[in-house]
Amino acid sequence: MRLRLAFALAASTVLLAACGGSQTQSDPLTAEAVPLFPDDPGRTRLGALRYAGGVALTSTDGRFGGWSAMEISADGTRLLALSDSADWMTADLTLDEDGSLTGLSGMEIAPLLDADGNPFNGEDADAEGLAPLGGGRFAVSFERRHRIEAYDIGPDWSGIGDARGEALPAPPGADRLRNNAGMEALAVSGDVLWAGVEHPLVEGQPHTLWRFDLSMPDALPQARSLALSPGFGLTALAPDDAGGLFVVERFWARNVGNHIRVGQFSAGDLNESAQPAEPVLLAEISPQMTVDNIEAIAVAEINGEMRLFLMSDDNFNAAQRTLLLSFVIEDDR
Repeated sequence: MRLRLAFALAASTVLLAACGGSQTQSDPLTAEAVPLFPDDPGRTRLGALRYAGGVALTSTDGRFGGWSAMEISADGTRLLALSDSADWMTADLTLDEDGSLTGLSGMEIAPLLDADGNPFNGEDADAEGLAPLGGGRFAVSFERRHRIEAYDIGPDWSGIGDARGEALPAPPGADRLRNNAGMEALAVSGDVLWAGVEHPLVEGQPHTLWRFDLSMPDALPQARSLALSPGFGLTALAPDDAGGLFVVERFWARNVGNHIRVGQFSAGDLNESAQPAEPVLLAEISPQMTVDNIEAIAVAEINGEMRLFLMSDDNFNAAQRTLLLSFVIEDDR
């Protein structure tokens, strides 16, 4: 990690000198189409989802990778992503004539900045969750040094190289979260910011989902309990179109690989209740399929269809891949 960071900083120094101080750099991307089922490439149905194209992404930019959260623009044409090395990425989605995902283009990468305008480093840099607050303002959650910050990058996201972090209230006891298992997932639904904790605060107990009322910024967040699959961590959240949430659960073991579950909570599931909320399972991606360390989810309407996107964090590991997968959410779910 230190060697990669040193290389990126040296490259950035050269670019800054050549470009008069801009912190944003563009770099070509390579996209290779991938089938969902390697042994049956024509198969597209997966539970309540239908595969609508996917790619394995690579780049010569040393900062590319580690993508832990993303959003898709309201018009379904652009992607905003966040890495766990505290970098932003914006890019244009490339779709074929049927609306299937074929790649990304026009990539820009820039570092997240702290309140003083400096890039994060060390344990301060582990950005994990991303959610729109409106008007080009986004909430970003960090783990290791557990916190939530707001960034105003503008409605067109052009401010990624200049926006500075603004501290938002963290839930009580956030400093007691496990080092590498904090507020992994963020989503905004209506006037509520949801922050999901990757693993239970107490081993064997339900997962915790924090509810922040955006209409009452001084109010303390309220905790909800989630009944997720044993052994799975909560890695991503996205709002549905009815006040509920989509959720990504991830399991990994060395002798098994990655196993992903995509579920959905209804708005009623998220209301205060004595019983932990349990998601409806929409689809499972098994280790025998095209899968990696899925940590990001986003939804958008494309060609009149609700589309769900999943993206993997390659951990800057040559044995892993950055996958961007697209699915149509079928109406018969």
